[in-house]
Amino acid sequence: MNTTDRRHVSGQTLLELVVALGIVALVLTGLIAAVTSSLRYGQASRFRSRGVKYAQEGIEIVRKLRDTTTWDAFVAYSGSGTSSWCLDEGGVWSEDSGIGCPIAAGSQFWRTIIFTWNTSNPGSERMEVTSDVSWADRSAPSTVTLETYFTQWK
Repeated sequence: MNTTDRRHVSGQTLLELVVALGIVALVLTGLIAAVTSSLRYGQASRFRSRGVKYAQEGIEIVRKLRDTTTWDAFVAYSGSGTSSWCLDEGGVWSEDSGIGCPIAAGSQFWRTIIFTWNTSNPGSERMEVTSDVSWADRSAPSTVTLETYFTQWK
């Protein structure tokens, strides 16, 4: 009778071990999925943060341009109403051909500054400036857009 009880106990232990290993495998799979997702979202957040930084930098460079040139020279950037310009990380302006320009050689970030001269309200003309920064993130393009208005304040 004693040997029969031992066989029954060892069989339960084997079954408990298989169940425990299954639970451990499920928990590890969940942890790996959570860590992978966290790393992916962390990288996307870093890219977005850099995109916002580049867009803000573009607006600040435009503000400096407005402050250091005459108003007429600043308005000339809008051309006949709307024009797109590329702005690299060195602050060098070039005309945009419609596809944008990389911020730096080999960079995955592209920045376009769009000037729009708005005369819809006579006497309160203003320059609308849009800073678009785009990048490729996990096979889907992402974009940050910042807009502001400039008036002749001097």
